[in-house]
Amino acid sequence: MAETLRSSLAPLRGVARRLPRALPEPATIGICALSGRVDEASMAGGVEYLRDLGHRVVVPDETLHAWRYFAGTDDERLAGFHALLDDASIDLVMAARGGYGLSRILHRIDWNRVATCGKAFVGFSDFTAFNMAAYSCANLVTFHGPMLSIDFGNGHPDSFAQQHFWMALSRDSHHIGEFPCDHGYDARRVEGTLWGGNLSLIAHLAGTPYFPAIDDGILYVEEIAEEPYAIERLFLQLHHAGVLGRQRAILLGDFTDCRPSNPLRYPYSMDEVIETLRSIVPYPVITGFPFGHVARKVTLPFGAPGALAIGDRGCSLRFSGHVQR
Repeated sequence: MAETLRSSLAPLRGVARRLPRALPEPATIGICALSGRVDEASMAGGVEYLRDLGHRVVVPDETLHAWRYFAGTDDERLAGFHALLDDASIDLVMAARGGYGLSRILHRIDWNRVATCGKAFVGFSDFTAFNMAAYSCANLVTFHGPMLSIDFGNGHPDSFAQQHFWMALSRDSHHIGEFPCDHGYDARRVEGTLWGGNLSLIAHLAGTPYFPAIDDGILYVEEIAEEPYAIERLFLQLHHAGVLGRQRAILLGDFTDCRPSNPLRYPYSMDEVIETLRSIVPYPVITGFPFGHVARKVTLPFGAPGALAIGDRGCSLRFSGHVQR
């Protein structure tokens, strides 16, 4: 299995960064479920949202399958996803939800087909594993952004998230205006490759073929429902692995429900985690970036050039070169 994996990835090493096509209007959007099982009502609400905007939506039969924790067996989830890759009419493949499951099938995804299909891919949470692997194995720029059932399936999608989602996928340059942050750094501009996602998934893939070697990066990170001490441990894993030392900045998003919960232990806080992080890296660590397991989130490219502007009162981010027209 290992030899097969190496031989299938070897032709893609050293290939120039691949860009997905910019999203047309209207678009054809395929829905994949590579992780946890999907709620049918939320799925239907998300599909209705996209169709009301004029888009065509393709949902493979396997998307609503269920097996154990997952949206179908490993074989079923792969079959539905590969069918979307082979459908030339599809412009965007969007994850229905996250959860857990991508780690079980990363080695079985046909990365050569992913690399050459020209489609955009978007998701977050467990989908971080796909974004990591797509850049490592296919040199393909993907997107960290909303998922159909989670963000668009409740009938009231966040207007901020909608605006940034459609603009990021359809334009070859996008600006995220100033957001407040308490940083203490001198004003500066930091340029680098944007990448990141869920911290647990990033650390989980360290040492595997699915972890991209990115130097001079702007690493964006978020997490949900982890104790702060455990979050610090994940950052230290990346530090000891040499990953943090090769970056130029870290953007911290929302760390939803990440607080100490054991009253018998010292209440280690996220403030202390950030203090530790800032003590071990020689570059800016910026808090308050609007993304994560929250409704109000920006859509970010994984693997495209970005420029972070740090000012006295806040920060802003601009990226370009993430889609082709």
